[in-house]
Amino acid sequence: MNQERRQYFRINGKVAVDYKIITEDEMQHGRLPTQFQVSPFFLLLTQLQEFSQDNSYQLRKIAQKDPLVATYLENMNNKIDAIAHAIAKSDVEFENLTTQEINLSEGGMSFYSKESIPLKSYLALKVVFEETYSGLLLYGQVLYSGEKNEQGQYKIGIEFSDMPESSRMIVARYILTSQTRERQQNDEQY
Repeated sequence: MNQERRQYFRINGKVAVDYKIITEDEMQHGRLPTQFQVSPFFLLLTQLQEFSQDNSYQLRKIAQKDPLVATYLENMNNKIDAIAHAIAKSDVEFENLTTQEINLSEGGMSFYSKESIPLKSYLALKVVFEETYSGLLLYGQVLYSGEKNEQGQYKIGIEFSDMPESSRMIVARYILTSQTRERQQNDEQY
């Protein structure tokens, strides 16, 4: 097992996962999978997430020099995000999602599949976070496939391959948000 994978925080969460088995050659054709037909709204949210990641450093620098301007820019960003989420929420694609419990880290994930997938296979993945109506298109390689659950599905473990930094940051933010939510729920119980 790759020791580097264990350096990342891992969480369990509910997301929608779709995958297609591909060849290594197909994976080399671009940074993002093209095997899925996704709506323009899905792509819009993905692009907005990438822009937010790209701009976060500049926004912090602006905040050091002029907090008022930084606050205004952050509010504008929040408005754009709200509009994009409202548009995406109305998209039929999100209403028909089937979510499942997964285990996720910045290095990879595990999920359940109706079929066993051969070890070392390459996958094109579409992962959709239902709470935010956003998602990622990623590549991964199967590290393990086995261990059936009660429904007869196979547990598949994958390591992300050639993951764009913006996608890694989206996963990291999802993990941090999930951990914070879980801590708040635990605090409220006590």
